[in-house]
Amino acid sequence: MRLFICLLLGSALLLTSCFRNGKREGMTERESLVDSTMSFSQDDSFQADNDIAMTLRSIADAINQGEELDSLEYDFNGVLTDGTGRPLYTDVQGAPGVWSVKVKSPVSVSIKNLYLGDLLPEALETYIVQSFGLDNSHVVDTSKFRKDDLDKLTIYHFEGGYLIFETRTALTPTGKEGPLMTIIATSNAPEQQ
Repeated sequence: MRLFICLLLGSALLLTSCFRNGKREGMTERESLVDSTMSFSQDDSFQADNDIAMTLRSIADAINQGEELDSLEYDFNGVLTDGTGRPLYTDVQGAPGVWSVKVKSPVSVSIKNLYLGDLLPEALETYIVQSFGLDNSHVVDTSKFRKDDLDKLTIYHFEGGYLIFETRTALTPTGKEGPLMTIIATSNAPEQQ
């Protein structure tokens, strides 16, 4: 599936560049590439099957069943989507935003966006929490947790484990600001500090 998505993106970029008249006057080679990438990403037809809520529910089910999480099954770098198959964010170059799914231990997986973009962390958190059927009664008090570099920390308890949402602000080398979000699914109780 990942190969298919890469081939699809590569083909679209190639087609986009073929139909352009080269780079526009005054543009560098890199700016021309970014421009063509932006043109592709604005196409509303991009679809992918890696729904973040389904991915997290699969991980939570494995945690709840006491299964060891296997990196061969879960590790992934690529585009994650919402329930309609649309990318969760667009990066600063206009491409569908890339995520890293990484097994950290046999009982813990982290999911984080790799690049800055137009990600809306609160909307994403709401989507995931609703897909789990969680509400405010599942929220863990975070007042005793260390949050030095975080803008926001929210922890939810689900049957057999925890969902931890961490959001921090980061800057690109050119000064653009955006959120970096890490979502952790784990059977381990979060450590208080």
